[in-house]
Formats: sequence, structure tokens, C-alpha cells
Amino acid sequence: MTASKNIISILFAMFMVSCSYSSLRPEVVDRSDAQRMQTVIFATVVSIDRVILSGDGDTGAVAGAIIGGVAGASVTDSETESDIAGVLGALVGSAVGSKMGDAATRKPAIELLLDLDSGKTVSIIQEEGDYSFAVGQRVKIIKNKGKSRVMPLQ
Repeated sequence: MTASKNIISILFAMFMVSCSYSSLRPEVVDRSDAQRMQTVIFATVVSIDRVILSGDGDTGAVAGAIIGGVAGASVTDSETESDIAGVLGALVGSAVGSKMGDAATRKPAIELLLDLDSGKTVSIIQEEGDYSFAVGQRVKIIKNKGKSRVMPLQ
């Protein structure tokens, strides 16, 4: 009974961690960034390419390993065989969970090639948001803590 409570607790904790969401959309700002000064750079859009942000396979791998390990260990009554099956189940579950987690959390994104007013050319990738961009459009780049987000200059 204690083992099943532990498994349920672990799965619940993993579920709660996987629910934490950090958006990469330009119009979504972290709460901790409110009322903090940020650097603004002005630029012109040179090109726009659609890309895919890879998903988070780590959470799926952990969940898959736990589920696979428990399922594998319960296949037989022999302690040795149960241990081996548990390890194999965890390995297979981890691989399958990683792929499922990655596929489930992929996001469409855009790569913007920008000519800065300083003369430098940069590329910024961000999750697709509510803004639309066009070649030749003036934009502002908001920089904070090593991250940049691009928004139309209105």
C-alpha cells in the first residue's frame, strides 16, 4: 500500500511540474519583469521564416520511466525477473515518454532576421504570437536578462 502511495505522489508531483508554463510569445511577460527597466533597440525586418520550437521531452521521459518501471516490475512474481523487467520497462518507458513529451509540447515559431539601426544584423526566434510581421516593417526589440522579444513598432 505504501509503494502505491509513493508512486501516486511522484506522478502527482511530476504532473504539477509539467503544468508550469513558460511562454515564449512576445506579448507574454514574466511577472518578475514588471516594473523593471529593459533595453529597447529599434530595427527593420529583413526576412521571416517559420520554424518549430522543439518540445520538452524530459518530463515525458521521467513519467514514462516511472510508469514503465512499475508496469515491468509487476509482470512476474519472481523477484529477479521482476527487477530485470522493471529496469527494462523503465528504459523503454523513458524513451517512449520522451518522444511523446517532445511531440506534445512542440510550438510553431518564427525566426526574424533584423537589421538593427546600429548597422548590425541579428536573428531572433520566438514563439508565434498575436503580432504579425512583414519584410520592411519597423520593430522594437525588448532585451532583458539575456532574452529578447520582438514587437511591432506602432
